[in-house]
Amino acid sequence: MKRTLQLGLSTLAIVMAASVVLHLGTTPAMADPHNFEAFTVDVAVNHETFALNPSTGLVLHPQDLGPNRGSTFIVDGTIFPGGTLQKGAGQGSPDMPGGIGSWICKGIFTSVLATEDVGFDTTQMFEFNGDADGIWTEGLEAGLGKQGVITHRTILGGTGRFRGAQGEVIQEALGTNAGGTPNIRLTFHIQRVH
Repeated sequence: MKRTLQLGLSTLAIVMAASVVLHLGTTPAMADPHNFEAFTVDVAVNHETFALNPSTGLVLHPQDLGPNRGSTFIVDGTIFPGGTLQKGAGQGSPDMPGGIGSWICKGIFTSVLATEDVGFDTTQMFEFNGDADGIWTEGLEAGLGKQGVITHRTILGGTGRFRGAQGEVIQEALGTNAGGTPNIRLTFHIQRVH
């Protein structure tokens, strides 16, 4: 009887331990059903790739020679690990070593270039393995090259390891790089939808 009781208690202890291990193994998924991820990257925009299609809309003021509201553009850049680019003017270059991907930005001016707070609506493509591991975002931007301007973007989706991604991106203007174009820092807060 004593041996049966010990065997029964040992079996019960093993079953309870297995149950605890299985429960702990599933706790993170239960606590976070959307599989939240966060990471930060820096982007050095490449001025040599900038292409502008000026708006042919009505110019109301002679000083507003453009680009005006409605002008479209595209520009490329290099993605670096977050924290690579320093804040300020003339920091880093899209050609420096250490890049981890390519960035493509297409957008439309939402205000006149001559205004104090130039604005854009942009779609940004982040390619870490070509378009096999890419993520797309969209949002408003302002403060062309000004340090410290914060804007919020939405994640449109992705491919490969970013397939099914949605969420928000916080964009911070760091200043400019050696080419005189913006450096930006982007912090992704991803929720996956299955």
